[in-house]
Amino acid sequence: MLRRSVWFALLACGLGLPPQSLAEPVRVFAGTAHDALYGLCLDGQRGIAVGSSGFVLESADGGQSWTPGQSFSESALLDVSCSAGSTLIVGQQGAIFRSEDGVFKAVDSGTDARLLGVDNSSDGLAFAVGSFGTILRSRDDGVNWESLPVDWEAILNDFVEPHLYAVDVSPAGIVTIVGEFELVIRSTDGGETWETAHKGEASLFGLNMTVDGTGFAVGQDGRVIRTGDGGVSWSEVPTPTEGILLNVWSATDGEVLISGIRNLLQSTDGGVSWELLEGGDLNTGWYQGLVVTGDESSALLAGHHGNVLQLQLN
Repeated sequence: MLRRSVWFALLACGLGLPPQSLAEPVRVFAGTAHDALYGLCLDGQRGIAVGSSGFVLESADGGQSWTPGQSFSESALLDVSCSAGSTLIVGQQGAIFRSEDGVFKAVDSGTDARLLGVDNSSDGLAFAVGSFGTILRSRDDGVNWESLPVDWEAILNDFVEPHLYAVDVSPAGIVTIVGEFELVIRSTDGGETWETAHKGEASLFGLNMTVDGTGFAVGQDGRVIRTGDGGVSWSEVPTPTEGILLNVWSATDGEVLISGIRNLLQSTDGGVSWELLEGGDLNTGWYQGLVVTGDESSALLAGHHGNVLQLQLN
């Protein structure tokens, strides 16, 4: 039976094979027991993390240190994109905040749906996705937004509107979205039309696409799927866990890192084999935010208790 779930409910525990050793992660920011971070991005030396009750952290040194940022919302902020054009933040009740000069201002999204994922490209194309099949598009780098209709009954053969959790906008303008029912949909014309690339049972919470056409999506029950053709087709990748996986990063050389609830997985061969890593609170907490520094020497993880960890990879 298909199951509905929301990633930030964080209700399940991870299961897996005995973990491998890893250099102890360094906690570069410690929040409080009431804090949580859901989104994290890094653009050169500038970083931003967002989370519960409008919690914002900023970094000016590539994630080495973090300080609380400006307060502009009391609602949960659920994702952030800062790798191209303006910085965009999305959250509860259709909230979208936009910044070009470091000052965030609310923009009208036209919806009160919970927005769970956002991404934008350098040519001004931006997408935000969220609850009950919500897909928003901006053609002017997040200034104005429009809602895109999708015939979900035709896609799912059901009247349900799936929650959508993550979106990727490629430099070429190809848009890939993942969500409930192991759904992957893809558009090559800026969201005018959509094709269904994959369906299944487990919700997919995290997505990463690389410039060479490889990509990974991760979710419930240790589910990992992989593409090698830019998202046209996907196949399941076995993993040593049945836990909830929340985010993924991958590189063209086969390096893959997956974060989740009590799980951190690493592969150096494109997902053929995996190590289940441990250190610090990696096996007791959860981490939704995941980015890797430009030189790929370290990863940054953001999650429970408002913690930000730095993990050496090389």
